[in-house]
Amino acid sequence: MGKADELTKYIATLADLFEVAQESSGGAVNLNKQECRVINVVGQAQPLMMREIAERAKLSITNTTGIVDRLVKRKCLRRDRSDEDRRIVKVSLTPEGEKIYALEIENYRRVSQAILDGLDDPEQQEMLRMMRKVAVHLNQQKADLLRSF
Repeated sequence: MGKADELTKYIATLADLFEVAQESSGGAVNLNKQECRVINVVGQAQPLMMREIAERAKLSITNTTGIVDRLVKRKCLRRDRSDEDRRIVKVSLTPEGEKIYALEIENYRRVSQAILDGLDDPEQQEMLRMMRKVAVHLNQQKADLLRSF
């Protein structure tokens, strides 16, 4: 097995754990996977326009509109029109949406803590150093990487 294959296996395991954490927070309030994803995207960078949500959540505009409509009805999201240009509508979390987002982040933190708990202090420091380095590298390469898919 090559290094990239081995890393892929480990990343898939971690991705599964984080997905379970996300579904757990959504399940607690009866939201599906895509609804959780939209709350996560909006929570990370609110307020956002519909196009931005669709791009970040990797969903079509049509699908995003339906999801946002449902989340507005459930009082998790709100739409705000711009005072300068009434055609511009930005979406942000309501207090209920903030609670769901906070629960999701806490579940992610618990998974991260479980990962760190398997390492001693020097290993934790080394892992964090390497993750920072990888994050910087991937952010620099993001556009090229996304085009390759």
